[in-house]
Amino acid sequence: MDLCHVPATREKGWYLALMAPNVKGPNYAWLDPSRLYCHPQGLQDCVADLLQPFQGDAIDMVAGIDAMGFILGAAAAATLRKGFLAIRKAGHLCVQTEAQPYSDYSGRQKLMELRTDAISPGVAAICMESSEGGKWIQERYKCSHCVPARLQPRFDQHQLGWD
Repeated sequence: MDLCHVPATREKGWYLALMAPNVKGPNYAWLDPSRLYCHPQGLQDCVADLLQPFQGDAIDMVAGIDAMGFILGAAAAATLRKGFLAIRKAGHLCVQTEAQPYSDYSGRQKLMELRTDAISPGVAAICMESSEGGKWIQERYKCSHCVPARLQPRFDQHQLGWD
């Protein structure tokens, strides 16, 4: 998709076609979203779709996990005029933290941390894949994602093939 092109009819997820598949191997995520971030309307529509289920909710802060979560979370926070909390890889924060182990997209075990002085109870999540961890989150928290239901099986199998 051309970086300047905006479809006449913008359905949820139209901007996903801006993303490119991984060509560097298994140590990288299967999909690169950086072209989506460069497309002004695509980024705006993605953030709007992610925030749609939370319309009318009292939101104090937006948090995001590493890389994609930093970019989309900060964009969502700016849209909502709220603060942004970065959830970082262990060892990157120089303040008191809470830590949580997790497995990343390559199956590697890692530890994430967030500062404890900036949060209070109450969680929602934005997910992209129907992974084991994603399903666990969706069962416990209010969630949102920008992948239309008809495309979810393709994303779960790490395939593109846009309609």
